[in-house]
Amino acid sequence: MRLGVLAVDVRAAFYLVGKLIKWFSVAFTLPFFYAIGAGEPWWPYVLVGSVALLGGLLVERAARTERDIGPREGFFVVALAWLLVAGLGALPFMLVGVLHPLDAYFEAMSGFTTTGATVIAHVEGLPRALLLWRAFTQWLGGMGIIVLAVALLPKLGVGGSQLMDAEAPGPTLERLTPRIRETARLLWGIYVGLTALDVLLLVFVGRLGWFDAVAHAFTTLSTGGFSTKDSGVASFPPAAQWVTLLFMMLGGLNFALLYRAVVRRQPRALLADTEARFYGALLVGATLALLVSVGMSMDNLRHSAFQAVSIMTTTGYASTDFEQWPAAAKMILFVLMFLGGCAGSTAGSIKVIRTWLVFRFIVRETRHVIHPQAVLPIRVSGRVVSEEIVRAVAIFAILYVTIFAFGSIVLLWDVARAGLNMGIVEAASAVAATLGNVGPGFGPVGPMSTYAQLPETSKILLVFLMWAGRLELFPVIVLFVRSYWRG
Repeated sequence: MRLGVLAVDVRAAFYLVGKLIKWFSVAFTLPFFYAIGAGEPWWPYVLVGSVALLGGLLVERAARTERDIGPREGFFVVALAWLLVAGLGALPFMLVGVLHPLDAYFEAMSGFTTTGATVIAHVEGLPRALLLWRAFTQWLGGMGIIVLAVALLPKLGVGGSQLMDAEAPGPTLERLTPRIRETARLLWGIYVGLTALDVLLLVFVGRLGWFDAVAHAFTTLSTGGFSTKDSGVASFPPAAQWVTLLFMMLGGLNFALLYRAVVRRQPRALLADTEARFYGALLVGATLALLVSVGMSMDNLRHSAFQAVSIMTTTGYASTDFEQWPAAAKMILFVLMFLGGCAGSTAGSIKVIRTWLVFRFIVRETRHVIHPQAVLPIRVSGRVVSEEIVRAVAIFAILYVTIFAFGSIVLLWDVARAGLNMGIVEAASAVAATLGNVGPGFGPVGPMSTYAQLPETSKILLVFLMWAGRLELFPVIVLFVRSYWRG
């Protein structure tokens, strides 16, 4: 393929990628300073930060251009930037001597995509600075590295809308202000404020130490699920689990809606929003269904509510070993893996608004069979949804289910070839958990297990699913379509 016939402005795309990587080097200062204070090895973070800084500068200067980017370049920038960021994030795991390259990349991609799937069995033996970095990757990836870059870097304001649209979790990106940079700043302001509040409540209500509180606040608001404990939040006091449950729910809400409800003092916006009401109804219904399945008791109420929220928001924390629950309860959790949180949240998977639109679409088409001449618009929060959006949602849902089914077959074949004892349900749960950025599945990849035993080819497949799932499929899928490059 000759460069002259490309429909994608590769030079403009690489210029932005270089700029993003250059500024990403600043992220390594947090584990660096903590490592110095804790007397742990600090040089890995200096080395990786220097590599990111110099590498970004070289790419930026080599591709320097003032040309604007369009949707094609936006897809390319976002997809490539997330691959490179995960690669840089993996280096500390390798330099500290914890993981080999593929496992390190798996862990880092799981972190930045807020999946929470891990290959580390005993995290309590890791240096604390590395645990902090591990949690910080999820916090950065939760709201989005592109959103952060648009908020902080003035020159990303040009083309910032294309980048945020490509990275945004959900079918639409709601602007809180006319300027995309101000919207990015407001979203990150809400995110930082809720994280700080979560830390304080975990310390003073949940009785956690400051380090554990900060690390878990990072991975709760981001709906990531990494923990500093081998047993995860199952070792937390009940009060800390309730606090975590609350902030997982907030992490699964639309942050633009939270801004209107809290900052602009419009709490009725939550009740008026169709997606928020459906989100709450699904969580309550799932909690009650789990409670009936596992048995009525106060402890089971807490565990049922916690697991319903954790799995549906794709956080992936486990307050108990739900692998031991009845088959009916596990089936409920499996279904929740596909729902996700609200659009504009930090949650992964299909999203509640898409589920609602697909449901309404099915109802409308059924009514059309009875009343073929009727005009039946689909409404969300009182507003008519365009047929273009309905069509896009239907295509996304079909593509998502297709990738899930194909991925499950490939994973099942690969683990069988490697001699690993994993059934179709366990393989499907692993694919659903990585594609939806949930984290734990069932069986060998259950809540108290890891993905370490999977063959290398399976890990590569799951890394791809985490990457594609976090970017909501299309920015990744289009890269493999010839017409995307040719125009």
